[in-house]
Amino acid sequence: MYILFEGIDTCGKSTQIELLSQKYPEIIVTKEPGGTHFGKKAREILLSDSLASKRAELLLFLADRAEHYEEVVAPNQDNIVISDRGFLSGIGYALANDDFDFDTLVTLNRFALKG
Repeated sequence: MYILFEGIDTCGKSTQIELLSQKYPEIIVTKEPGGTHFGKKAREILLSDSLASKRAELLLFLADRAEHYEEVVAPNQDNIVISDRGFLSGIGYALANDDFDFDTLVTLNRFALKG
């Protein structure tokens, strides 16, 4: 089971995830971006003063999402995986940029998550 914790910054997502992981240590906890080796590198780029275009940033998020699915979510489909953010935040942030339309974002995220 794959559960996303979504919400605005500082709303308590990480706190709730931490409490759940303490109570149920068998839960797999991850985050996007940053839940894989590739994701950590992508996160560094995204959090830096990158001069990348909005389209390039979106594609980096999508690349991380695809890698995250392959490395963390898919191999643990019989376990509970809780993610601090995921594709819903990605779509929300991209829509806030006003450069992308909803249908395109959904299609790209479906592709990243294997349809």
